[in-house]
Amino acid sequence: MQKFYEILENILETKVDVTTDINMQNCPAWNSLAHIDIIMSLEEEFNIKFDKEKLTKLNSQKILLDEIQKLIK
Repeated sequence: MQKFYEILENILETKVDVTTDINMQNCPAWNSLAHIDIIMSLEEEFNIKFDKEKLTKLNSQKILLDEIQKLIK
């Protein structure tokens, strides 16, 4: 899942790893445009499609990672 962390780091321009808990509330760089970029980049990288109805709830590092792991199984 290293690529997951790299994508978040590149888009949000902040350190992201297993020990962090980045989300829309605690990361000023995670605005609506960054959110779209994150979603699209993760979908492309992992060849997945997030449920459109869940997109607004995918607003933290942990939630995103959990959802990706469910989708790639």
